[in-house]
This record gives sequence, structure tokens and C-alpha cells, in this order.
Amino acid sequence: MRHRGNGRLLSLMIFAGLAGCQAVGPDYEGAPAGTAAGVSRYPSAGTAPTAVAPTSIRADAAAVEVRTEAPAASWWQELHDPELDALIENARSVNYDLRVAAANVEAARATLAQTLTRRLPTLDANASVTERRNSSALFPIGSRAENPLPTLLGGTFGFDLTWEIDLFGRVQRSIEAASADLGTVEALREDVMVSVLAGVARAYIDLRGSQTRLDVAARNVTVQRQTLELVDLLYREGVATELDVARARTQLLASEATIPPLEAAVTAALNRLTTFTAQAPGALASRLGTAKPLPAMPPFVAVGEPVDLLRRRPDIRAAEQALAGATARVGVATADLFPTVRFGALGGVGAVKLSNLTSPGAPFLTVGPALTWNLFDRGAIRARIRAADASTEAALASYEATVTRALEEVDSALSAYRNEQQRATRLEAALGASREASALANLRYREGVEDFLTVLDAERSLLDVEDQLAQSRVAVAQFLIDIHLALGGGWQAEP
Repeated sequence: MRHRGNGRLLSLMIFAGLAGCQAVGPDYEGAPAGTAAGVSRYPSAGTAPTAVAPTSIRADAAAVEVRTEAPAASWWQELHDPELDALIENARSVNYDLRVAAANVEAARATLAQTLTRRLPTLDANASVTERRNSSALFPIGSRAENPLPTLLGGTFGFDLTWEIDLFGRVQRSIEAASADLGTVEALREDVMVSVLAGVARAYIDLRGSQTRLDVAARNVTVQRQTLELVDLLYREGVATELDVARARTQLLASEATIPPLEAAVTAALNRLTTFTAQAPGALASRLGTAKPLPAMPPFVAVGEPVDLLRRRPDIRAAEQALAGATARVGVATADLFPTVRFGALGGVGAVKLSNLTSPGAPFLTVGPALTWNLFDRGAIRARIRAADASTEAALASYEATVTRALEEVDSALSAYRNEQQRATRLEAALGASREASALANLRYREGVEDFLTVLDAERSLLDVEDQLAQSRVAVAQFLIDIHLALGGGWQAEP
């Protein structure tokens, strides 16, 4: 058996590999203090609208109570709508985007597992068998028939062991980077979850809102058709004019024209829900096609503290993990300035003739460390370090921007929700006044006090206010969803 190596040096290298050394490059010390650290409350959480309310409506009639307690994870359950709950649960199980995100997480886990194997030795088995025939042209020894040249069949069977001793933290930093990448992908999956749940809720609110507006339009068409019949009767009796009939017919046709776009909106909302739940268009028509009112809004909104966004919003945690990964890659690049030390061992049996593999001289063993050090390309290495530093600065700026944008989104959603509630309150009051005005206009027209144009104007105003109120109630619900989307809620309730 042949042996080459220094036992003392080998022992030192193994000890160094087991004990480990200080990894080069910066250590990641956690997320930096961002914008949220200096914000104690959302400005729009307690600011009442500045607009002056009419004397018939108290200024705080539609004030929204905003609490600093932690928001509910399953925020959609606060709307108490079983159909919405079922759609949410279905989407969480089968949504295409969530399946893609889950596959990305599995790929990142596999990458991390592969990187972790760099801590361990690699052992390869190898075997080779060669046949060698000498050339008679090179060795002309008499007649080939009388002196046939031999064919030699030889082989080598062995193993090759290699172990990188992580003296300067190249492997450690690589593992840190891969772990941060996994954290980023996991957070992005949670961010997809938040977006999908909010998308389902939005589509459902659009569906019920379009159905509500369609019902308003249908009821107004019915009323205006009755009005046309009445005017036509009065015209035949000589009380109304032909112009009154034409105006009533025009109003009816204009109201009927609002129905097809609303029916298209209902279909579009149903189709979005089928896509979210991985079904073909039309699959939910029988189940959700019957009109139902919008869900009632909760009595208060819990938003927590601004600093809570740092742990609740998945996109913020994804940005932080990206920063951690960029920091670790600075260490990977810096490690190239230092030598790479590997311990290797090569052993087995080999012989020119297979029959000699069992002979005493067939076994071989080569053991020893190997050092690789790039001494003549330092400029490229330092350029890679500068690039890694710049990527870290970019990741830091991206993290800080994500935090600031999150605060903006929450506060803007709160402001929109509170002000839309105020608008809906005033539209409810306007609807009552418009109904009264329409009834009076019809009564005065029948008594001959007002012309028919006044009746048409009152009915047109009533239709407009009813539709505006329906749209406002839809907007209130959508802004509530925006609040929870901005808060990053929903992924915590994942089964």
C-alpha cells in the first residue's frame, strides 16, 4: 500500500475544520430601525372628517371607531357571510397562484438542503476497466501467427473523498444566504396568500354590489314603466300631452340601458371568483347567481400599532430576508480573497492486469490537504465585493421603502374608509329626501299643479341617488378590504 501525506498537518486541518474559524464579511444584525419606529399612530385613525355636515345629520353620525388592538387574522369572518367564508376556504386550497408560490418554497428548501451538504465530505466511487492491445506495426517480431502480441485487460476500483474545510466562512455565508432566500420565498408565499384572500373578498363584494345596483335599476324600470302607462292613459284622456309621453318613454329607455352593463359586471365578478377558486367560468352561477345584499360592516376596525406591520406584513419580512441574504453574499465574495483548503483522500486497488488486483501491490491510498489561492485576480474579486456591497445597500433602501409604503397604504385606506362612510350616511339622507320629492312631484302632477318634466326630474334624481348609495356601500366594503390588505392580514389564519 502506498501512502502519501503528513499526519500532523492532517490532524491540524481536521481540528480546524471541526472547530471552525471566524467567517469573513459582515454579520447580519437584524432589520434596521425604519420609518415605523418613529410612528406611534396612524394619523387617519382618529381624525374626524373636516367637512361640515348638514343640520339634519350629526357630524359624528358615521364616525368609524378605530382600535389599536391587533386585527383579526381571519378578518373576512367579521363580515358574517357564509358564502364568502366558503369561497375563502376553497381558494386557500386550490388557487393557482398559491400552488405556484408553494412550489417555489419547496424549490428554495431543496436549494438550502443542497447548500447544507457543503458542510459534509463528498465521497465518490469510481471504477474503470481498460483493454489495451499492442500494435504489431510498432513491434514487428516475426510472424503474427507465430508470435501473437498479448491483449492486456486492466482496471482501477476505488473512492475519492473531498472535504472543504471552511476556515474563512465561505460555506457558512453561503448557507446563510440560502436560508435567507428561503425566508424570502416563504414570506412572498404569505404575501400571495394575503393578495388572493383580498382578491376573493373584492370579487365577492363586486358581485353583491353589482347585484344590488341591478336590483335598484330593475325596480326603477318597473316604476318608470308604470309611469309611462299612467301618462299614456292621461294622454288618451286628454289630460297629458304627447310630449309628456315621449319624455316618459325616453326616461324608461334610458333606465333600461343601465341594466346590460350591470349584468356584465355580475358575470365578470362571478368569473373572477371561479378563477380564484380554480374553476371554469359559469361554475358558480347557480350557487351565487341569486342576488343577496352586501355584508354588514363591522362596528369597529382594529389596526394595531404601526410598528406591528414589521412582523405582520409579509412583503416587509420578505424585504428584510432579502437584506439578510445580500449581507451574507458580501461574506461569500470576501472569502474569495482567502485560500480555499480542502482535505482529500483517494484510495482503492488498481493493476495493469485484472488478475493482479489481489496482489500485494494493487491497493493504493493518497491522503492530504490541498490549498487553492487566487493571487493574481484580486481586482476581479474586489469588484465582486463592491457589487455585493452595492446590492446590500439596494436591499436596505428597498426594505425602508417597503416599510414606508406600508404605513402609507394603511393610513390612506383608513382615510378612504372613514370618509366613504360619511358619504354613505349623507347619501342615505339624500335618498330619503329624494323619495319624498318624487312622491310629491307625482302627486302635484296628478293634481295639475306641476308639469310632467318635474316628475321626470324627480325620478331621475331618485334613481341617481339610489345608484350612488349602492356604489358607496360597495366602496365602503372595498376600503375595509383595503385596510386588511394593507395590514397584511390573512396568512396567519392559514390551516
